[in-house]
Amino acid sequence: MAIVVMLCFARSGGTVLNQCLGCLPYVLILSEVNPLGGGSGKGNISYQSVKEQAKNWYDIELKSDDFVHNILELEKICADTGRSLIVRDWTFVNFTPFINNNWNPPNKLLTLEGLSGKSEVISFAFVRDSIDVWISRGTPDVKNFFSQYLRYIHELLNKNIRIFKYEKFCLNPQKLIYEICQFTGLKYSESFKHYSQFHQINGDVQVLSRGQIQGKIKPLHRKLISQDKIVAVNQCSEMIEANNLLGYPISYYDVNRENIGIKYTRKLNRIIRLF
Repeated sequence: MAIVVMLCFARSGGTVLNQCLGCLPYVLILSEVNPLGGGSGKGNISYQSVKEQAKNWYDIELKSDDFVHNILELEKICADTGRSLIVRDWTFVNFTPFINNNWNPPNKLLTLEGLSGKSEVISFAFVRDSIDVWISRGTPDVKNFFSQYLRYIHELLNKNIRIFKYEKFCLNPQKLIYEICQFTGLKYSESFKHYSQFHQINGDVQVLSRGQIQGKIKPLHRKLISQDKIVAVNQCSEMIEANNLLGYPISYYDVNRENIGIKYTRKLNRIIRLF
């Protein structure tokens, strides 16, 4: 069985897909790991390396401290015990200036490069409309964000990575999970529907996201933002290119958006859930 590598930029729905795949039978899944470091988990304790996750989530002692060697060790253990290994890559750190990359991203898919020639790998990307990714990340500087995101999209396309879309997942989770299983060779099961009970995970679990608040997988309305930000994003050539490459609309207004009532209901529900 090949190692399955899931590539996902921050705020693209990777956490809920991670939970769904983690619920499938005979699966061992690593969450937001990368040669440059790992993402954060919920609470004060985060297991950010392959070795830490293997020990604390699966009670597996790995011998090496090397990222690739650890994955290869786990691959052998999975093969010997009839399980499939899924690696959710922390792709964000490869393309965005961050402390883990000394504020100088390599703009490469380091996990795939590290495993190349060492094991059979099946990789796929889980993407989302770049406008919603940008909004969800707090609308950082338009030019810088979309330049980074576009480099990520170019790398996916240059490597002929199979792409699945978050929006289609929200419309029909069962169909997309089945398609991922067919592509990767994972055993499909409707056990993925128990995704909210899967907690061996890093990612968007530190705060209550909109998806967590609504309690089920369904499409989300685009968040309301200020008019000046709408003008800036609609005029951004890098956004237009990224969305054109992935087949998404190229205007903020081209998808269903929140109204004021939805916005304030969401904020009120967040406050209630926090208490």
